Amino acid sequence: MNNRLITRRRMMVSSCLMSLAGCSLVSNPPAQMFRLSPTTDLDPAGPRVGRGSLAIDTPTAPENLDSDRIALTRGATRFTYFADVTWTDRVPALLQTLLVEAFEDTGRIADVWTDPEGMSSGYLLQTQIRAFTARYDAAAASPPVVDVSLDMRLVRLPGHRTVGRTLIGGQSRAAQNEVSSVVRAFDLATAEALTRTVTWTLQVMRS
Repeated sequence: MNNRLITRRRMMVSSCLMSLAGCSLVSNPPAQMFRLSPTTDLDPAGPRVGRGSLAIDTPTAPENLDSDRIALTRGATRFTYFADVTWTDRVPALLQTLLVEAFEDTGRIADVWTDPEGMSSGYLLQTQIRAFTARYDAAAASPPVVDVSLDMRLVRLPGHRTVGRTLIGGQSRAAQNEVSSVVRAFDLATAEALTRTVTWTLQVMRS
């Protein structure tokens, strides 16, 4: 093999390596992840519920909210997501964990489950997520209002008889038009919804 051909091949390999290095420099950065950390306003000294355990079913959600992306709306019709940021898990999974923690923190229910299959009697809390979004006006000039809306159904086991149903929501306006402030507003709105959910559920279970 002559020297000219060897030199040409070396130049081609060097060019390919430089191209790969260049591609790595312009690749998209990984998304930032945010966690929900709402603080509920519940009195742990309230009366215990003496009848049965409570299972928290995995919440359901429309496809656009069954995601780990942080959703927003603009005006009456436009739905999208914040760029390059996500929650630490899908929204339904996050809410199920937060609901379990909220009920456990009250200390008023002997057993809180995430799987009703292991329960012979008790209650099942079913949640349908209707809204979990940051709502901007059409111009998006001011910080958004975070809307959390949950359709709650409490079912008696065995038999799956509905003993209560209600629509529970929470709202909070972000202090600034930036993601970290919007996430804080999600915490506040979610905390409001969790507090109302626990209060309502315990009232129905005691009735």
